Amino acid sequence: MKDGIKINLGSGHWKLDGWVNVDIDFASDPDVCANLAGGLPFTSGVAQLMHTEDFIDQLELEEAAEFLRECHRILAPGGVLRVLTPDMRQLADMYLNDPEQLKSMWTEFVGVPLAVETAGEVFNLGMRFAGHTFLYDEQTLQALAAKCGFEARRVEYQKSEVPGLRGLDLRSPENAISLYFDCYRRP
Repeated sequence: MKDGIKINLGSGHWKLDGWVNVDIDFASDPDVCANLAGGLPFTSGVAQLMHTEDFIDQLELEEAAEFLRECHRILAPGGVLRVLTPDMRQLADMYLNDPEQLKSMWTEFVGVPLAVETAGEVFNLGMRFAGHTFLYDEQTLQALAAKCGFEARRVEYQKSEVPGLRGLDLRSPENAISLYFDCYRRP
């Protein structure tokens, strides 16, 4: 893979050193301020690595496809996009089989008070509170990524075959219900 820039999409206040941090919010002081749901302001093939955490789930499915197509355009051949997103299957499993753990995680890591203190309330608030629009399971994200020119490989927290993508994840299995993917750009 040729050398290229590294782009952190939807950085918010969590900037990655040595990366071009992009966000729509001026208050987060990004390197580049841009609406990620529109076209991205980068030249084709300029990036070696890209990273996005808990953003793709804030887009409708077709918007997410357009976002991934833009990432594909910006990545150089052999480039890789790291994607973290809430895990719909794990969330549903926890709701059905361990509602007390789901409520406990909400209370400890989100902290928004619950009115009736049920797992159903957590499930609903969790969707609206963080702006979630479309949640993914492994198969859905892999299928969407494939349609947009990627091979999406599920990986574990903080791990990657690509050294530059190791250790970037903010949301750990202890404080979030997430899927972790390295999406390899296909030609």
